[in-house]
Amino acid sequence: MTRIGQDTGSIEVFTFREGALSALGHDLRLRVSRFDIDLLADSVSARVEASSLRVVGAMRGGNPADGTLSERNCARDVLEAQKFAEATFVSSEVKQIEGGWSVRGTLTIHGVAHEGTFHVQRKDGRAIARIDVDIRSFRMKPYSAMLGALRVKPQVLVVVETPAPGGG
Repeated sequence: MTRIGQDTGSIEVFTFREGALSALGHDLRLRVSRFDIDLLADSVSARVEASSLRVVGAMRGGNPADGTLSERNCARDVLEAQKFAEATFVSSEVKQIEGGWSVRGTLTIHGVAHEGTFHVQRKDGRAIARIDVDIRSFRMKPYSAMLGALRVKPQVLVVVETPAPGGG
């Protein structure tokens, strides 16, 4: 078994703005600072501390944006980390495919479990998964301000990067 944490891997969450006043807001790049991913030959499991989600920076057009950023406490306000301390993933199937793996399993966030499939790409000795998540399906309410004229889209992008199993 290989155990991966924040010292060798990363989990980032990207949020995107919408609404009539979306030009006033920023997309956000967030990072999980405490997590464990266990890799076996035919399975993957992960545990994320919800309270460790932090804003890394503002983004515009996929690039870091200049300017000040007021920090929202995503862990408290959206994830309700005091009530739902962990997010977990447990695979039910891992298949090797061209260029990486197909992983099927159950993701549990905010006390709600959903089964799904995502692909992991092998690139330059790293394993990279890009997973689209609709937070509404986990009974979470996207952030909203100014009477809803500035909102965070309910679809977020989760990017998990680890050393590739078996080396390069």
